[in-house]
Amino acid sequence: MTNGLVIEQDAEFSIDNYNLKVQSYLGQLTVGIHYFEVNIESTDPSPTTGNLGLLRVGSSDGGLSRELQLREKLGNYAMIAELLASTTKDSVVINPRACFQSFPQDLDPPQPPLKKGEPYSKSPFFKGDLGGSPSLQKPEEIESSEQQSPVTTDQQESEPTVTEEETTEQEVNSETREDLSETAKDPETESEYLEEEYYPENEISPDSSGQKLMLLTSLPESQSTLETWLQEEHSDQESLSLIIPICQCFYYLYQRQWCLVDVIPKLIEIGKPIKFFDLTSAYPIDQKLDYGLLGNYCAVELSSGNPVQESMSTYTVAALLYQAIHQQLLPQDQTLDIQIKPIPQIYQLLKICLSSVPEERFSLSQLLSLLIETRKSFQKTQVQWQVASKSTVGLSTSRLHNEDSYGVRQQQLSNGDTMILAAVADGMGGMSQGDLASQLAIKTVLEQPIPSELKTVNQYTEWLVSLFQNANQSVTKAVRDGGTTLSVILGISNNLLVAHVGDSRIYLIRKKQICQLTEDHSLVAM
Repeated sequence: MTNGLVIEQDAEFSIDNYNLKVQSYLGQLTVGIHYFEVNIESTDPSPTTGNLGLLRVGSSDGGLSRELQLREKLGNYAMIAELLASTTKDSVVINPRACFQSFPQDLDPPQPPLKKGEPYSKSPFFKGDLGGSPSLQKPEEIESSEQQSPVTTDQQESEPTVTEEETTEQEVNSETREDLSETAKDPETESEYLEEEYYPENEISPDSSGQKLMLLTSLPESQSTLETWLQEEHSDQESLSLIIPICQCFYYLYQRQWCLVDVIPKLIEIGKPIKFFDLTSAYPIDQKLDYGLLGNYCAVELSSGNPVQESMSTYTVAALLYQAIHQQLLPQDQTLDIQIKPIPQIYQLLKICLSSVPEERFSLSQLLSLLIETRKSFQKTQVQWQVASKSTVGLSTSRLHNEDSYGVRQQQLSNGDTMILAAVADGMGGMSQGDLASQLAIKTVLEQPIPSELKTVNQYTEWLVSLFQNANQSVTKAVRDGGTTLSVILGISNNLLVAHVGDSRIYLIRKKQICQLTEDHSLVAM
């Protein structure tokens, strides 16, 4: 078939205002869609001119058509790469012979999906017909081809001498082969094994089926893709920081009644923001598939062609997190118990979201909240406070007793923050009255419960003010002719708040320098 557009190595053609030249074939990365790396030359002044592009070709009613529908719903969503051009061609021939000459060596030939209820042995993959993939040779043919193409070296020009030891070894091997041959002929032994099945080799023919839809986008640089990122070692916090925006994108799609159930890491660009270049694995919610899907990031139930559900997207996000944490893909054998690193919070997230029972998994909104919360717990500074105290009457001959009091309270808050509350009070109004006033003030401050809803600096500031009001009421009721100063610090992680009444000072000592943080409330100071 020569009429129409032929896509093969070095082929040149146009889509809209873009002149394209095929550089290489990337494979059939999703069901029924061929991926090509192309060079883009625009007929109009464009920043894409001279850049590499991603050309995808598939049926007009397949994954590319779904992507166009989804893009229309999303509009100019920042996390989706811009679509440069799209067109439909009535006659397109994809020449697999020319394509496979440039097929990347590190990619396996693409496998078609299993039809629902179809056994593995009946899959086209086992017949050697991959819709553009190289055919598989039968074992006998592989062996015979090896025998017909011996490797000749300089050492083989002269016939080697066989030693007595080698002769004995050959005799033993010969006897062993005879024993194996007799065992193979034994009908009882033979019945324990399945007969080998061979299928005729089919010739690779160009894909020229029906109307084709073609989509053009830019191509992410290999060094900035998720695939490259996942091959590198990262901290748990960095892994969470990467997975959170991916989960946000999945949740954004779900809110518009679509679910991503698989990803191609080499077509996801790491940047600000992360960008998805391929949406062909997105399906409307509740869509029932006519075939089973198998993939490194596909939920188990997709292999049976179950209707698309939110839990499948949750599984895909968790599969990416697993790979980021463990630097390896999930095991494909679903009968095996998944081994997860014992990292608190991350362990629970993966265990639940990778469950083979969809109903046990978190929703995307729950997963997103938990991922953010987990990252925050990793970011928190672990603070250890050292406390020391000293009281002295000084050198005054008129006073041999201090009327001051102090107290310290340390506590781990529910959100993981470390808190310290410290207070100093200097009583006045006579020896007994001053002592009582300062002790009451400290006792009131330290015994006040800390509300769990406190989150912001303003909320903590209001709470400190309430402490002073309660302390003032306690002293006023119990001490008629006395009073006290009160200075309080509240430290939460690496934040410090101060509050005071009177002239008991708060100082900050840092890098061998001392700084007074409070101003005296006294007649002298005024």
